[in-house]
Amino acid sequence: MIIRPATESEMDALYMMGFDAWGGGMPQAEYLAACKSSPKYAKGQWYVLAESDVPVASLILYRDQFGLKDGQAGIGSIATSPAHRRQGCASRLILGVIHHLFSTTTVTTVFLHSDIDTAFYEALGFQRISDQDGCMFITRSPGTPLRACPAYF
Repeated sequence: MIIRPATESEMDALYMMGFDAWGGGMPQAEYLAACKSSPKYAKGQWYVLAESDVPVASLILYRDQFGLKDGQAGIGSIATSPAHRRQGCASRLILGVIHHLFSTTTVTTVFLHSDIDTAFYEALGFQRISDQDGCMFITRSPGTPLRACPAYF
């Protein structure tokens, strides 16, 4: 499996990975249209974990927006195809993107907003910001206290 930027032709499949969690009961066509027209989604860079060049997990990466400062990034919309869930695919993708950011860029801190049990992200090394519901971070600069979470991305 490899981690790479998503291609434009893969976007419908990536959006559909999260349909069961974020579709809110709307028809698939309406959900896809909402994703395609989302200004939030247009502002990020999508990454995938691909097996035989087919995406099995995806996430979006944000920098320089939503209150993210220099040296900070945010990840979100983490999803895995139903056939590949509970096989470590999302973990591999998250950790791979973070490793790439920490080793090749000036990013020192990555944020996410958890809408699932935070134990999944804590097992990957993320910490909760105590007074921020669902806001978590991982840093390569331990000892730097974080008291505020950027706006939801």
